[in-house]
Amino acid sequence: MAAGVLRGAAYLKLTPVAPATLNSAQTQSTLRTVSVPRAVAGTASTITALAVTTECDPLKGKSRDCRCLPGYQWSDSFCTSLQACGAGGLLQSFISIILPPPCQCLRWTSSDTGYCQSLLSASKVSESSTLPPKQASVGAGADLTLSFRLGEGATDVKWYLLSRERSEAKEIRNGMEVSLLQTSSEAVLRISSPSPDWAGEYICRYLNGSALQEWRQVVTIPFVAADIVQMPSQVSMNCSSPVDLVGAEDPLCHFLILDSCPSSDTTYQCKFEGSGLGSIQTSVVVSVIQAGDLFCPGENVQGRWNVTKAGQVAEILCPKGSEGIMWRSCLSSGTWGDVRNNCTSKELLSGLQEAQLLRAGLGSPQIEVPWMIEWLKMEVNPSETQKIYPLDLLTLIIILDVISEVALDSNMRLDSNSVTDLLNTVNWMLDLDPKTEWSEVQAWKLSAGSMFLQAIEDLTRLLVPVTSEFNLSLPNLELQSAMFNLTSVDDFDRIFDTDPPLRIRISSAELGEVVQREQSIVVISLVLKKMEQILPRHYGADAQHILGSLVTSNAITSHNRSVRQVDTYMAFGLRNTTSDTEEKRTAQCVFWNHTLLEGVGGWSTQGCQSSSTEMATNCSCQYLSSFSVLMSAHPVPASFALTFLCKFGVCITIVALVASLLIYGLVWTSVVKNKVSFFRYITLVNISFSLLMGSVWFLAASLLEASHASKLCVAAAFFTHFFYLAVFFWTLVQALVLCHQLVLVFQPLSIRSVTPAMITVGYVCPLALAVAMVAAFFPKQSYLHEAHCWLSFRSKAIYAFSVPVLVIVTANLLVLFMVLLKLMRPSVSEGPQGEEKKALLGIFRALLILTLVFGLTWGFGIITMTSYASRFTHDAFTILNSFQGVFVLLFACLMDKKVLGALKKRLCKSPTYRINISQLNSFAKRTIE
Repeated sequence: MAAGVLRGAAYLKLTPVAPATLNSAQTQSTLRTVSVPRAVAGTASTITALAVTTECDPLKGKSRDCRCLPGYQWSDSFCTSLQACGAGGLLQSFISIILPPPCQCLRWTSSDTGYCQSLLSASKVSESSTLPPKQASVGAGADLTLSFRLGEGATDVKWYLLSRERSEAKEIRNGMEVSLLQTSSEAVLRISSPSPDWAGEYICRYLNGSALQEWRQVVTIPFVAADIVQMPSQVSMNCSSPVDLVGAEDPLCHFLILDSCPSSDTTYQCKFEGSGLGSIQTSVVVSVIQAGDLFCPGENVQGRWNVTKAGQVAEILCPKGSEGIMWRSCLSSGTWGDVRNNCTSKELLSGLQEAQLLRAGLGSPQIEVPWMIEWLKMEVNPSETQKIYPLDLLTLIIILDVISEVALDSNMRLDSNSVTDLLNTVNWMLDLDPKTEWSEVQAWKLSAGSMFLQAIEDLTRLLVPVTSEFNLSLPNLELQSAMFNLTSVDDFDRIFDTDPPLRIRISSAELGEVVQREQSIVVISLVLKKMEQILPRHYGADAQHILGSLVTSNAITSHNRSVRQVDTYMAFGLRNTTSDTEEKRTAQCVFWNHTLLEGVGGWSTQGCQSSSTEMATNCSCQYLSSFSVLMSAHPVPASFALTFLCKFGVCITIVALVASLLIYGLVWTSVVKNKVSFFRYITLVNISFSLLMGSVWFLAASLLEASHASKLCVAAAFFTHFFYLAVFFWTLVQALVLCHQLVLVFQPLSIRSVTPAMITVGYVCPLALAVAMVAAFFPKQSYLHEAHCWLSFRSKAIYAFSVPVLVIVTANLLVLFMVLLKLMRPSVSEGPQGEEKKALLGIFRALLILTLVFGLTWGFGIITMTSYASRFTHDAFTILNSFQGVFVLLFACLMDKKVLGALKKRLCKSPTYRINISQLNSFAKRTIE
């Protein structure tokens, strides 16, 4: 760093030795502790002021970057001879178009660097005059008007203010309170109702040809009534007990010393008269505590409280470093009430004052805004132990609001460093307790939360990342961004690993249209993890909803404007919770409308469409803003008809599967004539058995309360998982047998050798998967679904069912396709004939039907686990899953001609009839013989 010392137009370069962790603001604060004026040893010079003007990065290779601090700039010779920081490269060229920087940061290739000078000293002035202006009028509450006559051909007119409180001059520009006018012969400056902060020396600089000229005028502005603070307004005195009064000498404070204690309650008038201020009066009431009066004793609680008469309110000044008063009531019973205050940090008030002056028109936004953002980060440094008052937080919000307003009005952009500093401040503010600090802030200003969110939205929208992507993850927020141009347009698809999880997607088609108009854009998504607890609970006319998710803010910016109308897709996951109420609530996608309720703000569903699944709430909105999800305040009861249909269907399935097993038992000897028919019906019997046991356990699970402490619930989930998996593995056995019999024709299967392999695939494999899932997830209490005795969706335990099902269904379909091609080849003469071929065709039909039924059922089931599910997919899965057994009975049993024929023969022949036939056959045989 370099410290500049100004005396007239002379600077002395100093190099302070400071730790590497000390930033420019802290160094500036340290320098203020050095007493000046101070003589320079060995010279006739005297140092009159110290200020940090230049900040340099550590040496990188043979160069280092040095930048000017607010109020200073490089001389013209440096600006023209040195290269700007970060110059070079296509990306930097693009950024320089979006973010044209002033001559503030230069790259030095020599070990010794220059230093920045005051805005007024960087250029040589040919002529300087201190003359009375043509017109000047100022008074208490009146406007300030300055006008200077310009020479012919005057160009580049700039105004500056050099005040006594600041060591550097600040540029004056058009703002909320400042109006700059210029004619061919005159420059006019008007300031509306200036405060004493606008007092100082005004400089009007302009170019006359190649000569730089200036006019100067010193302006004094009187105090106004608001600058007079009276403290306290009420005092209690107990004349029988002496009290030590401690005060500090201050030329701006005035005291009245009483020689004797008044005999009764007395009101004292304080009258202040000043030049241009008029007369201001204020009152101080002194309440005398008489013998027998109730009073609150003096004590030290967040400050020193003197004895106070019952029924009165005591007031004391805020602690050192803060402005304002603290007060507490002395109740009629003689006991103290709670301490209240309007204390605010003096540093924050000073920063607010600087921000308001910047908005008014004092200072350059390109210089002041990044510096203020860095200063805010230092002020809320979480490593420092500090007392935070509610008004401190409100002051921070107002500062952010003012900064964002100035930045937007000046159409400036922020680099990644400034946005990082800003979000560190926001992260700290979000970490404050919503039930204490934030609730008190909203008691002071109801729109504080909305104002805070608006400032965050506006400032992050100004981001221009140095690289193609800029991501930031902090405890209370996450930001992801991407840059697109005509040569690179892709989907903006980002997943935030938050609780609840969040996915944000803007299609490449949408972005492509924007890029065609704007040439280059930056897409920004910011997730605020605690914002939903801070914003007012304003949900419009619908009071039956509460905020059920985090808040995300999305933005698209180009070099000259922000894009508002873009279709945005968002998937808000469900929070990690042990309660099942969240899954039973209806959800609505909403955005925060800052204009509702007269600027207080509220949630609105306009322009957003919602759909819900077991895993997420899907939002499709037509514009970019801050979004979240509203959940119904009370659980929505499940559909009685669907619940009844589900349980009734499972009961029918159980009955149908029992009937299927009985039928196979009755016709077994009639239909099993060879090895192929054995393989066919043994797989059907095991599929029916597995589905029967799975349905029984599924029905039992629906009657149990979901809890990892319930052994029955865990057992129900385990056996439901195992038997449903076994159903699919037995269909895989069917497919493998069919494939072998048609492809490996000359390698016949042996029942004795194949049966153990079938049992292994059909039961041992699903059992191993089911046991592994219990071992992996149960110790972490993440095995069960939050609301049902079934595998957890949130912990991904459900994948132990869905993934094998998808793999088996895919394999079965491939086998079916291959077999179909094989059967359609008329030239093939080899292969099974007669009964075996009929059996293989039966396996093919059964496998085709069951694969389609089970695949379609659990296809809907898997979709319900994703963010693409709808009400239809839930209903379809419930119905199909409830009637799987009925489909098995119909398609795999009763529609099998061989089974049906054998069943008819078995049921239509009585035992007596069969004996007679046997006797007749014996008699016929003997007769023939």
